[in-house]
Amino acid sequence: MSLALYLDDCAFSHELRRLLIEAGHDVEVPADAHPPLTSADDVVHFAHAKAAERAILTFNPRDFKELHDHDPDHFGILVMYQDNDPTRDMSYRQIVQAIANLESTGVTIARGFWSLNRYRW
Repeated sequence: MSLALYLDDCAFSHELRRLLIEAGHDVEVPADAHPPLTSADDVVHFAHAKAAERAILTFNPRDFKELHDHDPDHFGILVMYQDNDPTRDMSYRQIVQAIANLESTGVTIARGFWSLNRYRW
């Protein structure tokens, strides 16, 4: 299964994008948007992902939880919590695997707020 994903500014990396594409996902980043959304506010990224029918991938769970609570009608929010501790933080490969693990459960991604840390098996 593949997802249409949007990586916000804090989640963007060339390596993560490449790994997600290799895993079969359709990935958009802020620089791909028209007009480009690099350095835009979270609410702008959220609105764009919603309009583009993409799940958003972010390292900013607190702000996106507030957006989700305010407007749960979106295509999914996938978050990663980070402690700045390499023994607990997820690598890009682990993020891709966590998305596959989440998908394998058969849940509906849309309208959900998903912590990928919980799917790190």
